[in-house]
Amino acid sequence: MHIEEIIRMATELGNAIAESEPAEELRDVQARLLQDVESYQLIIKYEDMKTKIEHKIEDGLPVSRDEEDQLEDFENLLNMNPLINELIQVQEQFNDLLRAVFHAVNHALSGGCGDDCDCDGMCM
Repeated sequence: MHIEEIIRMATELGNAIAESEPAEELRDVQARLLQDVESYQLIIKYEDMKTKIEHKIEDGLPVSRDEEDQLEDFENLLNMNPLINELIQVQEQFNDLLRAVFHAVNHALSGGCGDDCDCDGMCM
């Protein structure tokens, strides 16, 4: 098979993933999140605080109890936000799809085990 054909098939796979229900649901929730200023700002502030703490740890600097408490407070607020919880759920569904695609490609690359395998690559 020619490289061009493989690239064409990969593009078709990418388009199929983009048109899938999990991808559409993820885009929908992301769009709603952008419209919800409070939820969006909460995520931004949480990511900022988390990044600052990670950088301190990487630099060998101590993280104060106050910083840990603030991060925990943000996590609690995130967990109480229905839109953010929905985002997490649909992101997990999309990630499950990508893992399944990766598994299928990896299985095909390893030679599989023939026509008597189920969709998980398990031979019967």
